[in-house]
This record gives sequence, structure tokens and C-alpha cells, in this order.
Amino acid sequence: MLLCHKHHKRVDTHPAAYPTEELLAWKERQVLQGRGGGGLSANQLDRVVAAFSTPAAEVEAVGILRAGGQNVVSRIQGLAQLKPINAEVEARYLGVRVTNVGAIGFGVDGVGYEFDVRGEAPLALNFPPWHVLHRPSRRLEPQENSVWIIDVDSLILGIEDMLPRTKPWVPVRFRATCHLGSGSSVPGSWISAVHLPIWKEHVTQDRLETLAERAVEARARMETTA
Repeated sequence: MLLCHKHHKRVDTHPAAYPTEELLAWKERQVLQGRGGGGLSANQLDRVVAAFSTPAAEVEAVGILRAGGQNVVSRIQGLAQLKPINAEVEARYLGVRVTNVGAIGFGVDGVGYEFDVRGEAPLALNFPPWHVLHRPSRRLEPQENSVWIIDVDSLILGIEDMLPRTKPWVPVRFRATCHLGSGSSVPGSWISAVHLPIWKEHVTQDRLETLAERAVEARARMETTA
């Protein structure tokens, strides 16, 4: 049912006063009025209603430079080269930025990274609440965004705990993820794992791909001989 923000909230918070049958009757009258006046079709109206009732989020992995007592958020690919102009670098962090690009607010239950280890389902690492350095509001209104920050050492420990030690695993790319209060999960775009500060400087994407292929072969041999 398409309503303005004020009356949408009133209907949602007083379900007894606005039963489903009545709302469906209202919607049917809206559809009929639209058809008579050359307005929206039923299918078009459903899409409009979905746009105003479905959370829409954009999620990305970001880098954070701490300098001069301020945090500067950047693309994670450029974090190592990011230099402050008139301040000393205090620390570099990683994080997840969540932006509300929809028409309704939503809650954020948690964020993290997923890792592509080739040949298996992505391995998920949720940021533990006690490791997150910045805890923004869990609710984002339309056009708002927040960044969840984690320090590099905590991320490395999380990766070590996540990867099973009984088999070889090599993450070749990763992406940020966000878990919404609605129960849905929103992934970001995949990024090369070379941008994670867990490798030596000479490691390239080709090198990661080679190591990942060897790890896949090693896991296959272990399963064959098991």
C-alpha cells in the first residue's frame, strides 16, 4: 500500500486499526483510479510499493587513514599510498561503509568480509563487536551512510581463526557484506585480496592465483587419500 512517510508509520504501528482487508480495499481503489485516469497499472503500482517498502543498501570495503586526530575514509585499493599533507600517520584501518540508497530506513545488525578461496563457498568473517573501533548508529535513514572500522591486527586474527588449519586455503579476493535488520544480507563488489595488509609487498594477484590453485589441488589430494 503506497502511503506517505507519516501515514505509513501510523498504519504500521496500529495494525488493529488498519486490518489487512481494509488496506487491500484501499489499494484496489487506488489501482482502479489509476486505470481510469491513465495512471499506474497494477504491476507498476506493485513496483512502486516495493521501492518504498524494501530496504536498499550499497556496501563497500574501505580503508581508513588516521592522521591529525581525524579519520580519512578512502578506497581500500589506495590505502597504502594515501599520505596526509600536514599530519603524521597515526594508524591505518580497514572497514565497511554502508549507504542507504533506498526510500526507507533500515537497521544494520552487523558487517564483515567474505573471502573467495577458489573451489569452495566464500568464507565469512563477521566483525566481532568488541573489535569494531567505531560503532555508528545501527539505523540508517535514506541517503545516510556509516563506516564500521576494525584494526588490522584484529582482522588478521579473525582470518587465522576462520581458515581451517587442517587444509590449505588461500583467499584471492574479498568483498564487504552487511546484514540488515530485515534478515537480508547485502554483498559489495569483489576486490583483489592483494589489497589486504596480510601479505608481503611483493605478492601480486598472479601469485595469489597460483597459490590458490595449488591449495585447491592439495585439498583434492587430501580428500582422495582420506
